[in-house]
Amino acid sequence: MKTSGGFVDSHSHLRSTPLADFGVSGSCLEEAILRMNAMSAVDVEHDSFLACSDLILAGVTGVQFIFHTFGPSQQYIETLEKSLNGIRRSGIRARVILAIADQYEFFPANVRNPVNLPNFVQTGPRMKPVDFLELIENAQKRNTDFDFGVGPVAPQWCSDAMMEAIGSIAKKGLRVHTHCLESEKQRHWISESPIERLQRFGLLGQSTSLAHAIWLNDKELDLIKATGTHLVTCPRSNLFLNSGKANCTKWLDSEISFGVGLDSIGYKESVLETAKLSLSEQDATHALITGGANASGLSSDLDQVLWRDWENGIVEEVFINGKQIISNGKHINSQEIAESRELVLSQVKSDLKAREQRHKALDEVMDQYLALLKS
Repeated sequence: MKTSGGFVDSHSHLRSTPLADFGVSGSCLEEAILRMNAMSAVDVEHDSFLACSDLILAGVTGVQFIFHTFGPSQQYIETLEKSLNGIRRSGIRARVILAIADQYEFFPANVRNPVNLPNFVQTGPRMKPVDFLELIENAQKRNTDFDFGVGPVAPQWCSDAMMEAIGSIAKKGLRVHTHCLESEKQRHWISESPIERLQRFGLLGQSTSLAHAIWLNDKELDLIKATGTHLVTCPRSNLFLNSGKANCTKWLDSEISFGVGLDSIGYKESVLETAKLSLSEQDATHALITGGANASGLSSDLDQVLWRDWENGIVEEVFINGKQIISNGKHINSQEIAESRELVLSQVKSDLKAREQRHKALDEVMDQYLALLKS
């Protein structure tokens, strides 16, 4: 049997149900993002617990989790606490990124007459920068057992005032993580490119990681290298969402540090197979362990995975921070996991008809929406 350090999922939303099961797909990233509004609401604690448990069973011992909700402060913190409880129950090592968006989530800034979206699509600012800073401080005080970070959900989706707030808290030592250039359209979403925006607010550097980064140009890659910023490739997610493919060969040639993100797509393949969509096995293993630890700031020195079948991603034993989580290929708390899975699956199933109606409402405006993005 092969032994390795634990893998790090460097970009996750900690969803236990595959996006395809919610009917989320489409012709491009922007359609998929809009369709995510039609997803079923499930118990957040059980969902994050299951997502983490599934990662551990795949040999992942550390995860960088980007948390976000469109709700006001109270809803944000309540949902966050449920997510943290699920993570705690799983035993996984986690970096929790507190992320926010407060502008142009679905329409570029230059759109003057946007499509009338269904009322279940949440848009617009729900939190002031000062409230977000207070929320971060409170979350840290209440959850001293977690490593936190901060970031815009994406630079173009945050106002100048919110970016300034994020920059101010990052200067105090919090790591930064965000989506960056996941699609070509996002470069021109506002008048300033995502990389220019991150640079202007002091958010590039050795404590920053950028997920996806598919559409970086050579000049931007030079800046990434010069600042020591980390990248995170999400190859399966990018294929699923028709976003493009990151040039990991150029990243390697430029000696840019990067990890691999699974992005909660839920595709049925091993973590190593996902990484090998873009990398050789040797480079994939390095990106999943060393690159992931560097991108997330999570140390996995005390984590160990014993593989029953390395090639197919089947584990025999998993230890996180010296504590055994997997024994004989099974979770030690397998009964608890089964109960949580039954609950979440029942919630997804019971919402099927309502979910289909939400997608139908989106179908009615989707052609107009996509045409508007092309104009």
